[in-house]
Amino acid sequence: MLLLFFLGVATSRCLHDEIQKSVSLLRPPSSQLPTDFRSSFLSLSRSSEPQPLRIQTYYKRDPISDGVWDPEGHEMRGRSRALAAVREATQRIQGLLAVPPVRGPLLLSRDPAQYCHAVWGDPDTPNYHRCSHLNPGYKGESCVGAKIPDAHLHGYALWPEHGPPQLIKPDGPGVQNTDFLLYVRVAHTAKCHQEPSAIAYAACCQLDSEDRPLAGTIVYCAQHLTSPSLSHSDIVMATLHELLHALGFSGQLFKKWRDCPSGFSIRENCSTRQQVTRRDKWGQLLLTTPTVSHSLAKHLGVQGVSLGVPLEEEGPLSSHWEARLLQGSIMAATFDGALRTRLDPITLAAFKDSGWYQVNHSAAEELLWGQGSGLEFGLVTTCETSSSGFFCTGSGLGCHYLHLDKGSCSSDPMLEGCRMYKQLANGSECWKKENGLPPGAENPHGEIYHSQSRCFLANLTSQLLPGDKTSSHPSQIPHLKGTELTGRCYLHQCTQKGEYKVQVEGSSWVSCLPGKAIQIPGYYGILYCPQGRLCQTKEGTNAVTHLPVSLPIQDQLFQLSLGLVGPPGHLLGKEQKEELAEVVLQALVNRGGTDRCYFHSWSITTRLVFTVHMWKSPGCQGPSVAMLYSTLTLTLQEKPLEIYYGDASFTTKYSKLLVTSDHNPSSFHEFLSMGLCLLLLILVGALGTVAYQKRATLQVGPSAHYHQEIHGTRAQLETKRSVILPRT
Repeated sequence: MLLLFFLGVATSRCLHDEIQKSVSLLRPPSSQLPTDFRSSFLSLSRSSEPQPLRIQTYYKRDPISDGVWDPEGHEMRGRSRALAAVREATQRIQGLLAVPPVRGPLLLSRDPAQYCHAVWGDPDTPNYHRCSHLNPGYKGESCVGAKIPDAHLHGYALWPEHGPPQLIKPDGPGVQNTDFLLYVRVAHTAKCHQEPSAIAYAACCQLDSEDRPLAGTIVYCAQHLTSPSLSHSDIVMATLHELLHALGFSGQLFKKWRDCPSGFSIRENCSTRQQVTRRDKWGQLLLTTPTVSHSLAKHLGVQGVSLGVPLEEEGPLSSHWEARLLQGSIMAATFDGALRTRLDPITLAAFKDSGWYQVNHSAAEELLWGQGSGLEFGLVTTCETSSSGFFCTGSGLGCHYLHLDKGSCSSDPMLEGCRMYKQLANGSECWKKENGLPPGAENPHGEIYHSQSRCFLANLTSQLLPGDKTSSHPSQIPHLKGTELTGRCYLHQCTQKGEYKVQVEGSSWVSCLPGKAIQIPGYYGILYCPQGRLCQTKEGTNAVTHLPVSLPIQDQLFQLSLGLVGPPGHLLGKEQKEELAEVVLQALVNRGGTDRCYFHSWSITTRLVFTVHMWKSPGCQGPSVAMLYSTLTLTLQEKPLEIYYGDASFTTKYSKLLVTSDHNPSSFHEFLSMGLCLLLLILVGALGTVAYQKRATLQVGPSAHYHQEIHGTRAQLETKRSVILPRT
């Protein structure tokens, strides 16, 4: 569980290990069905090259808990925020991790301890250890409270003492083009109530034959999804944290990590790693796999030393990095907001060492905390000396180490007595213009709040105390000699890598030499220029240390529409239509074999016409949007989509293709609302081109597979020959 932490808000313990420990991890089933009834079980293609991890999400409303937490009708907004965050997080994962793709549809396992009450106990019986009595209370499978549809599951059968079985439930159709199934819940659970600062928690539920996670659930604590204190980026980062837990960064799964000495592409030589974690002589739990150890040594600037990475002390198992050592990492136990969190190289190294994934290390984000600080950084015995510059002593005001915020020198349970400058609860963000003083107000310290402002240690003032006016040099002013430096917000501008200049209210730009204290014309006192924190990645005059911002840019614009008709008498409400639209979109993405970054602003009308706009966003890895559009329309004509939602099945049926170069005002009005109009006009004016908008119309009819089941008569069996199974 990722914890929301700000100064003044109490932290609570993480629940991931507790949740994961309560889950029975299921692997592919043994032959509980005869060959005639059984589809081929999940397997990896040994010859397939790794492809980006394909994640399919499935959301179903949680009516009991939703009704508790949502007395004012905020449910839809909370669900929309959650699903939008899931979409963005899964797209990001696809750019990080690759796996040999699952062959055929992904089917999950059923738990025999749930559906079977007893098995045949006589070893001489042909059907020894197969299910002899069903559990009459069996209601299907779930994953951390999320009901798994029968369409996603293998079937099961009842076996007589001799002879063939009676099929109770056949295999579902499974989920095509999927390597991991993510179930999503938005609820106010008992766990959320017990830990009010928790944003979400997640766990893995099913594994493949090589123990790679196949399915998991993320539960969003609903009260946070309608809170204005959390931005969209915050929820995305929290989602990414939980998804990484479910994909393998978990104390419960470390023992299943694989060692593939012949390389990722040759899976036959893989085996379970002999050692993933160990305790050092002081009892500290360490993750000790090779790539992780090398990555930490590189981060601390001690190349050639083999290091284990400390894990947070959370009991016998731990699923987070030690906060003193890797503050700001995506897999630390506390969360200080998306701007202060990094998808760091050490975390990606852990996924490489899992043996399940090929990792795109170029996607890692630089982790500044502790960078180049040596072997002793992060120890309880050394953090109080302030020798590294990342920790602090006392309880004064200063700057958060990323210099985005003012901070207070304080500790928390994860830091175990070590202190750092933690951002203040309100108004500490230098990069927020609204935090500045109102126009006309006195500003003796010359602070400027702006998107390009950062926090600097300073004691600048434009005013003198009575009796000090005779002195002209700041260092000779009595009251400034004893004035401590404190965090102040001033403009900054990068001049070249690692170098910058600053501006105070009413002053000109002044060069700020890293590691030096400077004076500002018109002000008494000094300003300290931090070293190794600002302008580390941006080069060139007039550059700034930017906040992360991305704008959608497209060359060509397409619109794809699919008419949807449900089975006879099957009606959908507004919420169900939104959920169905999500399922249709994922099916479309899977058919195209691309990321969701091509698809935007999807919706579904009262008459169940699904519409999605297509353009290629920055960072999309794949073909041009025109090629993808052409491929989709051709394949949809040749092979309709089969879509399963709830207990219903839909099938698209190609009808007619309409190609236009439509530029009517109503079409552009849709994009005005998304902030793209200005961008499109600039492109049109600069390039002399017009974005093409094309439409394909598809009609949908009921599927022939709708509600097709095989029922059998339950055999009368003698319980004295059966062994009762314990329920888990």
